[in-house]
Amino acid sequence: MKLAIYDFDGTLCKEETIPFLIAFYRKNNYSYRKLGKFYLKMLGATAKYVSKIDASFDKEKYRETAAKNFMLLFEEMKEEEIINFFAASASELAKSFNPMVVASIEERKADDYHIVLCSGANTLLLNEVAQYISIDTIIGTKLHFLEDGTYDFNSELFVTTGKNKPIALLDRFMNKTIDWQNSCAYGDSFYDYDILKLTGTPVAVNPDKGLREIAMENGWDILE
Repeated sequence: MKLAIYDFDGTLCKEETIPFLIAFYRKNNYSYRKLGKFYLKMLGATAKYVSKIDASFDKEKYRETAAKNFMLLFEEMKEEEIINFFAASASELAKSFNPMVVASIEERKADDYHIVLCSGANTLLLNEVAQYISIDTIIGTKLHFLEDGTYDFNSELFVTTGKNKPIALLDRFMNKTIDWQNSCAYGDSFYDYDILKLTGTPVAVNPDKGLREIAMENGWDILE
């Protein structure tokens, strides 16, 4: 089996997911109280990230924290309501798909690649996104819910970003024979490096400075 692995934020989608979803939440007049709670939580994380006081609190740690705090917007909401929110927002996100990446997915699909969307975004959102493009396997952050249907804020959240991506990918395909040399992966960030290097054809999509340097040093394709 050949895999074609795609990141979501900044790769398939030009938008950064959480800022887009927050704007969508505000635009559609959801709870301003919960929005304020989220912003208050993020103040400390933002100060910590910007100040560089803790060198280990890098961009990926910051994004992971944002992903966890983001769920405060859905406090007391039932799973079905949350799914409806992501379904509505996915239709808007689809308008921001990168046409070059969409074309790549269509080409890889025609060449019998198994298309994988691997992202730190939650699987509820990614499942809705997959309604707008041909995806075979979705790997993302799994949300946990209580018996009453509300989000479980005490659950351990395994956010599939950075080094967690290859862990989740390898776990998903552990019982499959993968032709890694003839597989490909697409990402936009330095933090996608660990999953890009698994394949014989890593592709940097509108890469940030760190990934661009790696791509140029290793002769990787750059799509922009």
